[in-house]
Amino acid sequence: GQISLSVTARSISSLIYSSSRKGPLVIEDVTIIIPFPKFVRTANLNVTAGQVVYDEAGKIAKWVIGKLDEKTRPQMNGSMILEDGSEDAMSSPEDGEQPPLLVTWKILLASVSGLNVSGLSVTGEHYKPYKGVRNITKSGMFQIRCT
Repeated sequence: GQISLSVTARSISSLIYSSSRKGPLVIEDVTIIIPFPKFVRTANLNVTAGQVVYDEAGKIAKWVIGKLDEKTRPQMNGSMILEDGSEDAMSSPEDGEQPPLLVTWKILLASVSGLNVSGLSVTGEHYKPYKGVRNITKSGMFQIRCT
């Protein structure tokens, strides 16, 4: 079997950027976890950006891309070696045989909710803390279902 995956970033209108943000949208710590069906014996994967590691025991590939902006388009291509007699399983997978991709990332100096901290007060300390607050948007558990 073959696998091909490409990742792109696009502007998100719901993001509210901090006033200290300069430059284009940069998404950091982009990681994609790809669970493979149990009938895949091994996978040979090549990527154009970042690193990919395939765990044969857990049947999981972890692709760590790192930084992603609107201009870069990382791609993963590869082949899967299937167990003997599993060609029929590829054409008609059972429920649970196509698990979703798990994607994580973060965007610095941006907020999805629009919440903003206008002031910070620390009491009981002998030093004066820096009063700046930085926003960060993290992905949480984001799944992409594939067919």
